[in-house]
Amino acid sequence: MITLTIVRHGESTDNLKAVWAGWADAPLSVHGMNQAKALGESFKSTKIHHIFASDLLRANWTAQQIHRNQPEPKCQMITSDLLREQHFGDAERKPFGEKGGWQRKPGRSFRFENGESLNDVRDRANEAIKRFIEPILSECHGQPPLSRHVVVVAHGIFNAEFLGALLARRRDHKPLEWGYKGWTRAELGYIDEFSRTPTPANITTNPSGPISPSSSPASPPPLEEDDDLLPGLTMRILCTDVTKHLEGVHRQKGGIGSTGYDEKQGDIRKFFGGGGS
Repeated sequence: MITLTIVRHGESTDNLKAVWAGWADAPLSVHGMNQAKALGESFKSTKIHHIFASDLLRANWTAQQIHRNQPEPKCQMITSDLLREQHFGDAERKPFGEKGGWQRKPGRSFRFENGESLNDVRDRANEAIKRFIEPILSECHGQPPLSRHVVVVAHGIFNAEFLGALLARRRDHKPLEWGYKGWTRAELGYIDEFSRTPTPANITTNPSGPISPSSSPASPPPLEEDDDLLPGLTMRILCTDVTKHLEGVHRQKGGIGSTGYDEKQGDIRKFFGGGGS
């Protein structure tokens, strides 16, 4: 078994705009980097053995803060385009909204021209599990969950599909609670590794007050798609939608917090002094 933590990136400059932001590579805002620094600081006493991150700046920079706060010897941090957010095609960085904006139609097969559907994102999530998670699960079969801690840092929609892909391999299909704004941690293993019944729960794909439509799944990931050729999994959610690390992280006045983070700024220390608070 393993412990799996799924993290959504900090605030990007595109998150502050009413636009579709998928593969458009917006950086973290200054406030978003403060959030990422606070996240990394909160994980410094948590031993992590593997970090997998989207190669897009907002997720990659968030993952770097986790990695930098780990004690030596640090684990390897691997980036991959498999973990990218949904690609919105011709709608990328176009406005959303009912009045003149680009609107996503319901259902999992809808895609903007030259973009991806939710089903396409699920396919990428399955490939990421096959390439990155499955080998670790196999290696840790029969071991206690804390023997290996894996962190995945990606995006709202991708994270929902990634978790949905794992849940689809369960044999009981009892719903599991999960929120996609903060980070979520679970124990994950093969079906024969749990001696007790997993905790019941429900995936939340459209919670109140979504960050933006470009981060909120249009419809719940299906749970009835077991592949009998793959070994069954079981999962126990330990905590979900955790944002406690953001307490005390406030947006700086004068518009500074909303600007893009630039690590080459000469006066960056005054922005990030005190561990990003």
